[in-house]
Amino acid sequence: MKISVKLRASLCLPAILLLAMAACSSGGESDGPTTVVTLASSPPGGMWYVVGGVLTDLITDSVPQVRAIAEVTSGAVENVRLVGTGQSDMGFTIVKLARQGFRGDPPFNQAFPDLRMLYASVEVGRLHMMVLKDSPLQDICEVKGLQVAVGPAGHGSIPNLGEIFSAGCGFSFEDITPVYLPYGQSLTTLGDQRVDAAVLYVSPPVAAISEFGAVHDYRILPVSQQVRDKVVAAFPYYIDIVVPADAYQQVTEDVPTVGTANGVVANANIPDEVVYQIIKATFENLDVLRRSHPTLENFGLANAAEGGLIPYHPGAIRYYREQGVWLEPEGSSSPREEEVAAPTGIPSE
Repeated sequence: MKISVKLRASLCLPAILLLAMAACSSGGESDGPTTVVTLASSPPGGMWYVVGGVLTDLITDSVPQVRAIAEVTSGAVENVRLVGTGQSDMGFTIVKLARQGFRGDPPFNQAFPDLRMLYASVEVGRLHMMVLKDSPLQDICEVKGLQVAVGPAGHGSIPNLGEIFSAGCGFSFEDITPVYLPYGQSLTTLGDQRVDAAVLYVSPPVAAISEFGAVHDYRILPVSQQVRDKVVAAFPYYIDIVVPADAYQQVTEDVPTVGTANGVVANANIPDEVVYQIIKATFENLDVLRRSHPTLENFGLANAAEGGLIPYHPGAIRYYREQGVWLEPEGSSSPREEEVAAPTGIPSE
C-alpha cells in the first residue's frame, strides 16, 4: 500500500499502479505504507539537478516508509509555482524568489501562502555570463541590444538578470533579445555563434560549462565593482562574490560577479513528521550531500536554519530546535510567528 502526499492530475492510472508496485518492492524492511515525496530540481547540467538526485536517494535510503523522487524542471521560478500549488512537495529555489512567491510579488501573479522553508543558504548561485574567447564584449553591461541565451523559461536567472541590468547597468531585461534554452542548448547556441552571450545562474562548477570548454575557448564576463555595488545597494539579498579560478580549466583568475543564496522549500501540507525525518536524515548524512558538489562544503545546520525569508515548516523547526540552532523570536509564544503574517495577496502585473 502507498500513501502519496499528493497525486498529480496528469498521472494516468497505469502509471500510478506501476509507481505503487515499485515503491512497495523497494520500501526496505518496513511493512507500513509508503509516502512518496517529490523534489523539483532543475534542467540537466545544473547543480540542483546533481544534488537533487543525491538528496532524494539519501531520503529514500534513510527515512523509513518514504520514497523521494527528483523531478526535472526549468528551475527556480517554476519550482516556486510547483511547490506553492502542491504539484511538487519540495523544490530548490533562490531564497529571495521564495519570498516573492510567498508574497505574490513579481515575477509571480499570485501569492503562494503554503510555501515553507526547509533549508536556507544551501549554497550560492552565481551569475556566469559566457562569451566566446574572441568576443569583443568585456563587461556584462555591454550586452544591451544583443541576443543572449538566458536559460529556460521559468528559470531564476531571468528575474535576476532584470534586477542586475536595471540596478547595475541602467537598462532593462527588455533591452536585450532573450533566447530561452536549457543550459546545454544555450552553450551549443553560443558555440555556433547564434547568440552573443549565454547566461548560466549556477553554483560553480557545473558540468555543462566544463563540457563546453572541451570544445570551445570561452570567457566569463566580469561584473565591475561599480555594478556590484549598485546591485547590492538596490537589492541587499545579492552577494558580492567571485567565480573562483579553480572552478573551470579555462578560468585562470577569480571572476568578480554577484550571487544569491539558494535553498529548499516545501509545501505546508507535507506532514510534520515526514519533514522532520527528512531534515534529520539530511544532517545525519551531511557528508554524503557535501560530496555531491563542491559548493556544499559550507552547508550546515546554522546556515540552514537562518535567513529563510519565509516561514519555516514546523517539522524543520522541530529538528532545528532540538539541535539548538533555532532562534526563538523575543516576545512570541510560537516559533517565528511574526514570519507567518499573511502575504500581500496582490496580483503582480
